Amino acid sequence: MPDSNVPSSFRFWLEEALLGWMLPVAAVALMVLAGVLYWLGTLSEETMAALIIAGAPLVGAIFMARPALDPARSSQGRALIWIATAATLAMAVVPAFRTVFPGTPLFTGDAGLEGDAIAVPPGVSGRVRLLVNGKLGQGGESTVRFTLTGTTEPVEGTIERTFTMARVGKSGRARVAHDHTSDYYQASLPAGMQALKLDHVAGQLGGRLEVAAYRVLFRPAELVWLAVLVLLLAAAADARAGIQGNLAITAGMILAFGSIVLIQATPHSAVGVSFGGLVLGAIVGAFAGSLAAWIVRKFVPAEPRRKGSAKAAKPGRDDKEGKDAALA
Repeated sequence: MPDSNVPSSFRFWLEEALLGWMLPVAAVALMVLAGVLYWLGTLSEETMAALIIAGAPLVGAIFMARPALDPARSSQGRALIWIATAATLAMAVVPAFRTVFPGTPLFTGDAGLEGDAIAVPPGVSGRVRLLVNGKLGQGGESTVRFTLTGTTEPVEGTIERTFTMARVGKSGRARVAHDHTSDYYQASLPAGMQALKLDHVAGQLGGRLEVAAYRVLFRPAELVWLAVLVLLLAAAADARAGIQGNLAITAGMILAFGSIVLIQATPHSAVGVSFGGLVLGAIVGAFAGSLAAWIVRKFVPAEPRRKGSAKAAKPGRDDKEGKDAALA
């Protein structure tokens, strides 16, 4: 009768994939290839953003999950690592993905002049995210401020053009314009309201403002607090496993990236924000993860390690050796 304690072929494959460098290297190579295709214009903004939003946290989750494969850890400790990894991945990817791909809007409309109204369908009320997309006139003012009313509190927004200096050739420099013309705004629609109204415009628009409303369960600030709780969970798994911050730091980087995309990105400006989120998220998240790990270690003791090998022998190499490694 075969021994049920002998590791299965699937477990050996999973360990080889997660403990080795095959998956991380393949993921990085895929991201580089996607970046080249995006730069050449072959990949769309949405496709490239989806690859970054899903791929970057997935690579981080692979590193988070590695300690869960160590048979020297208790089953409770390994389960806690798996739960923290899954929660971190979901908390980073789902809200960020919904930001870039918000789905079907509750209603849409446009307004360009003060007094213009956007009809709200009957029965639509409660929390929404208003996606406002506009244009600035060429050679006109660099900032336009607007106010939408009809919501519980007026929605005040800005579209603007900023300038930076970029290198041209070996020694030249040129002024480059960057238009920030799309953003989400949090709003609450009172019951029975019939229309949004463009109450005030300060500046010259280059076209009409396009407005789309999307239903939300949680506001971005609330989701950030949920991300903090998930980070504390990862720090608890880290402390319990005695990993000295590695798990919490990786979780912090993943969650910071997701939070930056959630707050800053829109369907019209996703790739640039995602790339920036990778850099800023790594810096801020590493600090937040280190801090969380340091605090939680004071309250959560490390579990005792059982005797065993961190990496089981592969089947077929030596039956007795594989069985001994699994039972150790």
